[in-house]
Amino acid sequence: MLIQQQNEISKLEHAARCHRGVNHPYLTALANGSLPDPHQAIVDFAVQYQGYTSWFPKYLHCVMNKLESPQHRSYFQENIDEEGGTLDTATLAELSKLGIAEDWVQGIPHPILFRRFQLAVGIEARVAPLSAAAIKWRKEFLAMLNQATPAEAIGALGLGTESMVKHIYRPITLAIKQYTNLSPRDYVFFELHSEVDDEHSELMMRVAEDLMNSHENAFCEIRRGMYAALELRAEFWDQLLLRAEAQK
Repeated sequence: MLIQQQNEISKLEHAARCHRGVNHPYLTALANGSLPDPHQAIVDFAVQYQGYTSWFPKYLHCVMNKLESPQHRSYFQENIDEEGGTLDTATLAELSKLGIAEDWVQGIPHPILFRRFQLAVGIEARVAPLSAAAIKWRKEFLAMLNQATPAEAIGALGLGTESMVKHIYRPITLAIKQYTNLSPRDYVFFELHSEVDDEHSELMMRVAEDLMNSHENAFCEIRRGMYAALELRAEFWDQLLLRAEAQK
């Protein structure tokens, strides 16, 4: 039974990997520099993506509060602690292998790491204006999680989000390297999440498998939540692509 569940989850992960929310023309254009002003597109991304990153702890708390199992809740608490800047020794050792120094990340909440990135690309205002698209995305994602069943919420934040982070951040990191003069410390937010969110994803997959084992309709709900999250992200990328193409 467990192997069957893992296979079903793997198929969902593959479907998520192929979705426009992960393989979007905006991300491709960022990475290959085909936008009218690649650097300005990165600056605009740095402003608009803050709408999502600043609310990510809310998403974690929302989903955690839906879970009955203390073990499942502990997985989310670990994620929340890391969002606050608390990294364990094993994680720091793995990050060191990637060239990420401990003093770049330890004790620094992730919103501050994102702010570091913003400052490095020249965004000086403490509160930069968010577009209607950024506000819509973060509000609708939170509303969806609030209304979701536990399985739908795990599908959204696990398969539809944490499992896809490294795939989404890879073209963004490539664009930053190619079209800015930022140092690795400046954009460590992205490489850090590409590393640690793999572990978060694995833990959420365990929750998904447990829910499938104990709830008859869990697989359909996980799938529904995953696609809902991916569609919302794709809509956001659609709008950022339009904004980037208008920068002439």
